[in-house]
Order: sequence, then C-alpha cells, then structure tokens
Amino acid sequence: MPNQWTKAKEQNENDPELAARALWRKGMLRWLLWDQQKPVYDGIRALPSEIDEVVILCARQFGKSHLGVLMAIEDCLLYRNKCILIMGPTLKQANEIVAPRLKEIIKTAPRELIKRTKSESKWIIGTSELVIGGFDINSTSQRGKTVQTIYIEEVVDSKPDQYTESMREDLGPALTHSDGGKMIFLTTPPKIPHHPFIVETMAKAKLNNALFTYTIDDNKALSQEQYDKCVSRCGGKDTVAFRREYKCEIVRDESVTVIPAFNSMLHVKQFDLPTFSNFEEVIDWGGVKDKTVCLLYTYDYLANKMLVFDERVFPANTSTSIITEKIRDMEASYNGMVIAYRWADVPGQLQVDLQDDNFPVVLPSKSDWKAAINNLQVGFCNNEIIVHKDCKFLITTLESGQFNDQKTDFLRTATIGHCDAIAALMYGYRMCSKENPYGKKMPSRDSQFVRHQKTEDEVLSEAIQPKTFSTNFNNGFKPKRFGAFKNG
Repeated sequence: MPNQWTKAKEQNENDPELAARALWRKGMLRWLLWDQQKPVYDGIRALPSEIDEVVILCARQFGKSHLGVLMAIEDCLLYRNKCILIMGPTLKQANEIVAPRLKEIIKTAPRELIKRTKSESKWIIGTSELVIGGFDINSTSQRGKTVQTIYIEEVVDSKPDQYTESMREDLGPALTHSDGGKMIFLTTPPKIPHHPFIVETMAKAKLNNALFTYTIDDNKALSQEQYDKCVSRCGGKDTVAFRREYKCEIVRDESVTVIPAFNSMLHVKQFDLPTFSNFEEVIDWGGVKDKTVCLLYTYDYLANKMLVFDERVFPANTSTSIITEKIRDMEASYNGMVIAYRWADVPGQLQVDLQDDNFPVVLPSKSDWKAAINNLQVGFCNNEIIVHKDCKFLITTLESGQFNDQKTDFLRTATIGHCDAIAALMYGYRMCSKENPYGKKMPSRDSQFVRHQKTEDEVLSEAIQPKTFSTNFNNGFKPKRFGAFKNG
C-alpha cells in the first residue's frame, strides 16, 4: 500500500498540518498506526464484503485496542449516517479502553470532524456515530439504527451467557441492513475452553479464513529487554498466563474453574468395566430451573478408582416421567446389571412419588457444599476418578464449570447449566460404595487383567448372547429400608 503520509505531504507542499487534515477528511488513517499494526489493518480491510465475522487473536501490548479505535473512527468517516459500535466486556471497561486512545488519535484531526455528545459513550464523527457498549448491558438501545461495523474488545473477560445473548439477540441482528458490515473481534482467548466465542465464533471465522493470530513474537516494537519482562511478569513461558495472553493459545485457566485438578489427558479414558462391580447411579435433579444429570458409575476395588461410564442429561422443566423412562432405558442397555444404589438430590415429595412409581431413590449426604467440592478436587488430585470418554457433558462441565463472582455458588450458563454434572459427581464420589465385590476369595492385583482363554464353543455362545455384567454383592439390601434395592 502506498505511504499515505508521504503522498499527502507532497500534495500539500510538505505542510504536515495540511497533510494531516487532508487525510482525515478522506477517512485515511493508516499512517497513524504502528508498524506491527499495519499488517493487521491490511488483513481486515482486504477481506471480502460477505465475511461478516473477523477474529483477531492478538497478544497483550500489541496495540489492538489502539487499532480498533482508529479503525472505528475511520469507518465513521468512510460511511455516511451510520452507527459504528465498540463493545467491551462491560460498559465501564469499554469506556476505559476507548476514551484515552480516542483522545490520543484525534489530536491531528480537524476540530469540526469530531464532536463529543453529552453521553460519554457516544461521539459524532463526520456524519456518523461512534457508540461504546458492553456485554453487561442490554444493547437493544441501538435497535433502529443502521450499524455498519462492530469492534469487540477483550472477549477474554466476558461471561459466556452475556456474550451469547448479546451476539444472538442484539449485535447479530443489528448488522442486518448494513452494507458489507462486519463484527471484528480484537482479543486474547477466553479463560475457559468451552466459551461460546471459541466453539462458535472462532470456529466460523476459521472456516471462512477470517481468523488471524498475532503473538508477542510478531510484535517487532518490543526490545529483548521488554520481551523478557513480559515473560518474567507471567512467571515464565510455560505458564497459563503467558501462553494465553502473549501466545494466544487456548488454555484452561485453573484459577477460575471449580475443579482445577481435573485434567482431561489424565482423567478421561476409554476403559472396560472390572470383572466384578457394585454399580451405582447418582442424579442431580434440576426441576424447572436447572438441568437434570444422571451419572452411572462403579468402583474398581483393585485399582481404587471410581469409574464414571455413562450419563444422561435433561433440560430444565423436563417431566419426571420422561427422565425416569430414559434412565431406565440406560440401565436396561447394560443387560444383567444390578443397581446397588440410586442416589438422587430430590425434594421429599418427589422422593415419595418416585417410590410409588417403582423408581426408588436414596438421598445423598449434602452437608457442607464447599467441603464436597474440596473432596472431589482431592479425588482428582489423587487420580481416584476416571471418566469414560463418552461422558461428554460431564467432561465439558469439569473443564469449564465456574463459580459465581462471590464464589458462593456455581455460575449458571446455557451450555452447562448450573454445573449440574459436577453436583452429581460430588454426591456420587462422596457416597460411592467401596465394598469388596469379589467375596472372600480375593484375586491378586496382577490377576485382574488376566483373561480366560475361551474355547470355540464359549466364543460361539457369547456371540449370540447379549453382553452381561457379572455382579457378586456380599450383602443384599433389605426391602424394608426406604429407597434401597433388593439384590437381584
């Protein structure tokens, strides 16, 4: 691209002030960018008009906020009678990002081009409006206006549900009548891997070749000393902070998750069930507000591990009859399996109704919510819990479940609900029976995985019979105990 500044000076008799005013009136502000910002600018401007979502993953101190504000100002000058929107995680944060950068950029602008309104969140630039917003407020105040471009800052700090609601109900529809309008994301990745920005927005941008990454190594404005200080402040190159903030990697930030000890590489596997097992089930019943999650698990006595091998998930307000029907179907799919306990966090009346429906449950211990979380955390720290790879909802919740801001409750999100799968696992891990299912004659630990060499007749017989799970309970449960199951 030709040097705008050089050409403007030549056309204005080498008068810097006249050259600047001429470029401002043409809406040409690339000359105000730093060298490392210009490739980002050029990449965005070169995208075809049909690309409506652009993701720029940009390292800290790269100048992405300066770039976004400058491009928003330029859009106001290039498009007549339009609204250009800059969004941040919160309105307050967005104002703090935009105000100082806008003040710096407009120093060379003709005064008549830019007017401040009574609102600190709105500027008149040329014939268009520059509006500042946040995901924490309802952006429907922009409805009725023709929004041309939306610049979205620091998605890393946005709450998943606020982000989703704003994208689907406000920001997306706002571009309906724009002429080649775009949403341009300038951010580092969010702290949780299942944030909708990652699984939806980034995925779409990548598919459209509209995903660009600029790391600290692309920032040629940094000296080696400045680079080294960035590494030092984060605690080293291998830390989550450095990898996310400066290398733009998608990494799970354990400081914001409920069960930071969970590691999918360590705790998620495909496994066979033990030869002998006591099978149990735990249900966190969501009712009309939250999801209902049922987990099927057993205890590997020889390996000292809780094995979670199946799950069922139901949206809020699912009828009791549907839930019990689907759970019975899950149980029946394991032919020959006998459930020793079916733990369920349910209200008292529902417990009675389930009993009458021949779906008896036992209430789990719910004392000390925080202690139950800590207990589950220790279980993963000690590698005593293994989750089957098919339990995808549980895995997602363990990876991304967060506390609320006060850390007094789980954070609710549309994707994983009220961390209902974690709640179910908390109860299951606390109540998991660790009785010996092998009886008095205990095989050695090494003999657990020794397989019987079957005859041809045995192989043929098994091929035509449904798969069964062997069980050998030492103690049957008495039918007169409320909610317990008689050994089948």
